[in-house]
Amino acid sequence: MKSFLVNLFPSFMVKFFARAYVTGVGIDCGIKKARELWEEQKIASTIDMLGEEVTNREDVDKIVQIYLSLIEKLHGESFPKHVSVKPTSLGIDIDKSLCLENLENILKRAEEEKVIITLDMEDSTYTDITLELYKTLKPKYEFGTVLQSRLHRTKDDILNLTGLNARVRMCIGVYNEDKSIAYTKKHEMKKKLVEYTGLLLDNQHKVDVATHDHKCIVAALKQIEERRQGKDVAEFQFLLGVPRQRIQNELIRRGYTVRLYVPFTIEWKCAVAYLRRRLIENPSMIYLGGLDFIGRIIQPITNRRRKPILPPQPDSSS
Repeated sequence: MKSFLVNLFPSFMVKFFARAYVTGVGIDCGIKKARELWEEQKIASTIDMLGEEVTNREDVDKIVQIYLSLIEKLHGESFPKHVSVKPTSLGIDIDKSLCLENLENILKRAEEEKVIITLDMEDSTYTDITLELYKTLKPKYEFGTVLQSRLHRTKDDILNLTGLNARVRMCIGVYNEDKSIAYTKKHEMKKKLVEYTGLLLDNQHKVDVATHDHKCIVAALKQIEERRQGKDVAEFQFLLGVPRQRIQNELIRRGYTVRLYVPFTIEWKCAVAYLRRRLIENPSMIYLGGLDFIGRIIQPITNRRRKPILPPQPDSSS
């Protein structure tokens, strides 16, 4: 039903809502927003180009060149440089060896420019091949990948990364999956996200906690701080345009990296498709986008003392 209703929205309306979540058309839009976030708020970014499921070799070649150009343009920038890429943008639906070659070319260039790459995870049909790509190239390059707490298989996937010292973005996942392979209740997915945060840390991996849910963030933070492994083993990630500035500020004050997903597009149809998928998964994004707009207007007149949004830090002497 959610999918049906969201797909009824005309594209011009979806495009209007997309503007809060997408930086604009072209590489420079993504870089400009990443620079602003760092200079104004000390918030890091992962820049990504919207577009996936590319099955044409010519289009894949163009996309790879755009990513290489993005990495090149990041040269000299002072903010933490991070880029996300999707296997389906690199040719995985054409040929695995082509995708592997394209990914390695991006990783080589990123290493030269000190840019960190994350290999995104798409729907469950790509989980095996994405992890195979990651395991093949992780011994040669320092980069990350993504796991989704909604999938039943994720615990085994974490255990199968043992010894790689992986960097894993832990998220619920935005793709609807069959109940035979995935949890269908949000509370189950959130519980697993917190559980897997601890499991990743216990297996000497770095974890990027990607959720907007306050209770989930607090529970994951507890998993991190109870282990006393330091602030560099974990960070917290959010979508651009979702109003979570107060908790982001608290996490930064506490010494953690906060990173926003900062997408740009080459054509608006890709941005519209991205937002439709997000709205199907989380219709409250329309409400949150409205709050973000209103918040920017009324923030100057609501600057009053509030209760702490995170629990106290553990006593380091105990």
